Amino acid sequence: MKTLAQAKVNLGLDIKGIREDGYHELDMIMAPISLYNEIEIDHHTYDRIFCDKADLPENSTVHKALSLARETFGIQSRYDIKVFKHIPDQAGLAGSSADGAAIFKAVLELEGISVPEKRLLELGKQIGADVPFCLVNRMARVQGIGEKIRKLDTDWKLSCLLVKPQTGVSTPAAFKTWHQLSPLSLNMDAIEKSILLKDYDQLIQSMANALERPAFLLCPEILSLKEAMEARGLDRVMMTGSGSTLMGFSQDPMLLEKLQKQFANQGYFSKVVTIG
Repeated sequence: MKTLAQAKVNLGLDIKGIREDGYHELDMIMAPISLYNEIEIDHHTYDRIFCDKADLPENSTVHKALSLARETFGIQSRYDIKVFKHIPDQAGLAGSSADGAAIFKAVLELEGISVPEKRLLELGKQIGADVPFCLVNRMARVQGIGEKIRKLDTDWKLSCLLVKPQTGVSTPAAFKTWHQLSPLSLNMDAIEKSILLKDYDQLIQSMANALERPAFLLCPEILSLKEAMEARGLDRVMMTGSGSTLMGFSQDPMLLEKLQKQFANQGYFSKVVTIG
């Protein structure tokens, strides 16, 4: 069977502190976007996992998803899995998490196993922090370490330009640097309200990402790229998550397409996508 692993962006990302288990307590507004990895998976006589970009390590989300499905449901089957990556790594787009979520759901479907969504999300967090959201794939308020998901009642679609420099940002390094900075007061409620009201101007004003400043310190190229995008007439430019991808907003589709070509010609990963 063929399936798609869908990328995501954060329209808001706040860090509330550290939990007793050592993980960071988060408050985020997350949304799926029209960027996917393609996955082919079928029964086979032995496990055969192929990725077109690089060999997947044994601790990859694909391997974790397979192991978890087998341990949880007693699955004995082996699979031939091919992953064709279009979502860049260390980009803040949840490419690996999307792969794990897609594989987990595909295995359950191939085995004819039905799982209630609450249980599915509990299992998903064992694969990776963003996996529960990738299993839901709906614009949502996401809290805890990513396992508390409340879907937002909206059908709003937005266009944005994704631009990623060659360098990536390590998520652990970004969080470590965040601890060295004074915390900002971010308002996730205002972002959620703007989405429910489909208020573009309010969204542009209220969007915020607590990991931007750490990323700029770790990789000044991201800050330079953000300034270059802002200088070209975009309404707002913000990092998509913990990685190095920036999203630029405009209600002018011709401007987005023009800038997409300009940044692609300069060697950046550059793509216009739909959010929601």
